[in-house]
Amino acid sequence: MDTINLSKKEFNDLKNLVYSTSGINLHEGKLELLKSKIAKRMRLTNKSYKDYLKYLNSNQKEMIEFIDTMTTNHSFFFRENKNIEYIINQFNRHPQKRTKEFKIWCAACSTGDEPYTVALQLKNLGLSFSILATDLSHTVLDIAAKGIYKKEKISRVPIPILHQFFQKGTGKYTGHLKIKKEISQHVTFKKFNLVTDMPPPTTFDVVLCRNVMIYFDIETSEKVINKLYQTINPNGFFAIGNAESLLNLRHKYKSIKKIPSLYTK
Repeated sequence: MDTINLSKKEFNDLKNLVYSTSGINLHEGKLELLKSKIAKRMRLTNKSYKDYLKYLNSNQKEMIEFIDTMTTNHSFFFRENKNIEYIINQFNRHPQKRTKEFKIWCAACSTGDEPYTVALQLKNLGLSFSILATDLSHTVLDIAAKGIYKKEKISRVPIPILHQFFQKGTGKYTGHLKIKKEISQHVTFKKFNLVTDMPPPTTFDVVLCRNVMIYFDIETSEKVINKLYQTINPNGFFAIGNAESLLNLRHKYKSIKKIPSLYTK
């Protein structure tokens, strides 16, 4: 394929389109990445460069697919589990834990590793819960809903939990494992745009929004975290990724001592 040449105007137009759609902030250091991702989508859609740019501007679903290629979606079970473990321990000490249904929102669930990780630990303690798992990308949501993963994705799952809540794949799924229905039935996957969509009309005991703000500028980060703040119950938890920080952002969250990246309302 011929080398793609983006003019400064084309780069800025694409940058602004991606930003307005998803909040992802592309600086000029991302130019080569942007060009390679355009080339990939051109191959998949069988379109010329000019035709693809027109298609991208006029087709929202393709725009989301394109944005999806700009993010890593690097996830695995029990990733950065310390703050989740802390939250679940607090739930397990709750005076009404036997009658309460704990409500969790995984606001950028990617391929489902995070919500299932939470579900596995809650189910293992016999707690009642429901999880809303959302993402911008149709592609990752389809993967998450299937609940089928390669063994390396679940290498950190404790063996007793693995044996209890996963089933081995056969045939074309040899080397894969599937989440059992007794776990998946507690998780609802939905498409949600953190930047443009109105939050759900319910409130949650926990909102997880981890490893998303690394793509946002300060303005978008503030907008998102304060939107999410409104959905958290009093004294509820808010978790971000270990590589992220709320420093320099205007917000009302209170940090939890000695537990990085975890806050309360």
